[in-house]
Amino acid sequence: MNNSTEYSENASTAYDDEISITELLQKLWKKRGLIVILPLVCAGLTVAGLLGTKVAGNERLSYYVELTGIKDAQYPNGVAFSPQDLLNPKVISKISEQFLFERADEITEHIKIQYGTPVSHGTLIEYNSALSANSKATPEEIARINDLYTQRLKSASRRGLSISVDYAALGLSEIEGAQLLKILPQTWNEVFASEFNIFLGSGVLALPSSTNDVRLDTTVGAAEADRALDVMAGGLERLRSDARFRAISFEGTTPADAITELGGFRNLYFDPIFTSSFSEVGGLSGVYRRDLRLKLVELQSKLTELDSRIEVILDVQQRSSKEGLASSGNTPGGSQIQLESDALGQLVSLSKAASLAEYLQQTLNQRLDIVSEQASINTRLAKMGSGDASLKLDTNSLDANFYSAAFQKFQNLQANYKGLMAQAQASALAE
Repeated sequence: MNNSTEYSENASTAYDDEISITELLQKLWKKRGLIVILPLVCAGLTVAGLLGTKVAGNERLSYYVELTGIKDAQYPNGVAFSPQDLLNPKVISKISEQFLFERADEITEHIKIQYGTPVSHGTLIEYNSALSANSKATPEEIARINDLYTQRLKSASRRGLSISVDYAALGLSEIEGAQLLKILPQTWNEVFASEFNIFLGSGVLALPSSTNDVRLDTTVGAAEADRALDVMAGGLERLRSDARFRAISFEGTTPADAITELGGFRNLYFDPIFTSSFSEVGGLSGVYRRDLRLKLVELQSKLTELDSRIEVILDVQQRSSKEGLASSGNTPGGSQIQLESDALGQLVSLSKAASLAEYLQQTLNQRLDIVSEQASINTRLAKMGSGDASLKLDTNSLDANFYSAAFQKFQNLQANYKGLMAQAQASALAE
């Protein structure tokens, strides 16, 4: 009896929850306008989105610039280079003046600059193809592919810059956007060449103007003149070793001529003055001599570190060579030469060996520079004497006429040096 009652109630509830087909059709008919319009609206939004994407893509222009004067991300004077240098405030200020922008910061918001060239794009495609072809390779093989193409991509991309601009966002036409892309690197080149001296090192141009009034007959003056002569010698040597500047001249004097004149001045005029000024036991002479000896200690520490580095590099090279012989079958006990089937692995091995050899050469060059600096300091200390009063020169042998002639020679050297620097800077800017 109870079961019959429950069945009757459930059936009644199920019947009440049902919706007749007639009522459903009537409701759909009332909403017929919305049902027809909604797909059309969605389709319209899709088309608008596609058109918007196409327009936005067409409003951005790209331009490639080859970095012929930049090597290893450094300017010719050794200062680090960054792609963002093209957006330097002084560069952007000049661009704003040419295109009449009210706000300079709006330019940087819509210009994108990064390393990249068409060659790097092709290398990236090749890299992706190599990964696809070796999809089932071992992790070691994938690591080899990554090492090989990472270096190639870095080398290829660092050769140039990829510059893009959203000209529509800047309120420019497509022609004006193209002009902006071409003018931007030109303006950067002019600003950094003329105001930041990117072609010549800052040390070359660091000759103090106060040396024009230096007194060679005092210990302080002799110290300043000695430092100025070192600056001039380094700058002139840089000009003579650079094919762009070795032929320039100032009043008939070339960098090679100026180096010869500077050497003659040191031997005939300055060395007697220097020895006379610094042969005293105490005072400024003692402080100067102490600083030179401390410098020698510092250089010796650097030399020890470089020697340790060279030993490690040679040890790694030797072990790599032995491993290469073992993998190829050229062991002392082996009689059969086995060629490695993995050509990619051979390329990676050669690349690593070349990088290690280059690192060794750089380290040896650093060591040679330190040894040369040590020799120069030792020579200077020898000229100053040991501090013994008996070694002090008779200052009466250096009369006023000698100091006057030496000062005139010193001024002539400075004039030639500054003239040659100006010629070199002008030549670099014109290039």
